[in-house]
Amino acid sequence: MRAHVEVDTYVEMACLEVALVLKEEFKLACHVQIAVFAQEPLFSTNVDVEAGPNYRLLREASEIAGVEVVGSAPYVEPTTDQAKKNIALVLELAGQRGMHADFHLDYNLDPTSEPLIYELITQAQNVPMKRITVGHATRLQLFTPAQWKELKSAMGDLPITFVGLPNSDMYMQGRADTDKPLGPPRSTLRVPYIARQYGIQMAMSVNNIENAFTPQGSVDPLGLCTLGAAIFQSATSADIRILARAVTLTSKLAMGLEPPFLPRGLSPQKGDPSDFVIVRGSESLAQAVLNPSYDRTTIRQSRVVAQRRTTTWMISEDLPWYRRIKWLYFIFSPLSYSLTRYANLEIVPRLIQNYNSIPSDSDSVYINQRKTRNVQG
Repeated sequence: MRAHVEVDTYVEMACLEVALVLKEEFKLACHVQIAVFAQEPLFSTNVDVEAGPNYRLLREASEIAGVEVVGSAPYVEPTTDQAKKNIALVLELAGQRGMHADFHLDYNLDPTSEPLIYELITQAQNVPMKRITVGHATRLQLFTPAQWKELKSAMGDLPITFVGLPNSDMYMQGRADTDKPLGPPRSTLRVPYIARQYGIQMAMSVNNIENAFTPQGSVDPLGLCTLGAAIFQSATSADIRILARAVTLTSKLAMGLEPPFLPRGLSPQKGDPSDFVIVRGSESLAQAVLNPSYDRTTIRQSRVVAQRRTTTWMISEDLPWYRRIKWLYFIFSPLSYSLTRYANLEIVPRLIQNYNSIPSDSDSVYINQRKTRNVQG
């Protein structure tokens, strides 16, 4: 996973120090790729011609062992010219360090704003680059088919991957259209359509959650596929594969992984790295994308590094009364207190102990309220 670590005069190196500790702590379970990131402007005021202290800190952070990516958010600069200089400075720094570059770019829906993706393409042609990642890029949603073809042609062979962040993009963008009949637009890159129609590398990811930009959602990559099937109206076999690739293979590509570290397909093949996830209970790729199971096992470097399982059971009228008493004990604590106080003190605990041996392997969790009341009675 790529972790964007903010570096600026507000937090200085504090976030990076924590990230390096976590990278080491979780190294057996996950490769944490640290991107030092300038979320704040590199230029302090709109009249500055030289980058300020945030750029100095970014340069210092990029020299620290364990950092693999350098990035910024050019759209936060005071002026468009400074945003273009931001791009040039970060690309130059990435080239000097032999690092990947990561930009949060064109994060708006303003048809009058200049798409800075072309500035990035122009600058990248002059610097020996590894992988370039462009996140958000919601402004490109306003492109016509002709403009998308023009963009694809301008990119040429540059190693650029776009990353849509639908949870953040749709929460943040389009609020000016709130009072329009259809409300805000689906303001996130149409991953399956763009990948299929124009052959552009499209990944999906999740921003920080439970913060101002993304207060909702989870960090589950397969959850993005389910969301994508709805907002992109994409459930054909071809689109399902694109959605699956967007959170697996193309995301690895966006991080700069190449063979032999990049698998050749969505299913493990001979010679691939032994890094994959078993989605238990999903019998097809379509099922894993459209209705992914919660139960999963993660394999990394040929070993099980994580797994999660659900435990389910169901209460039923067909069960003997003594196998239902646990519900009384937990739901109706005053009643259970009365039972233990006024009934035979040895009987109830023994019944509860017997109940603990009931198998918990049914297919669903279900409580019938009427039946529960009958148990109470």
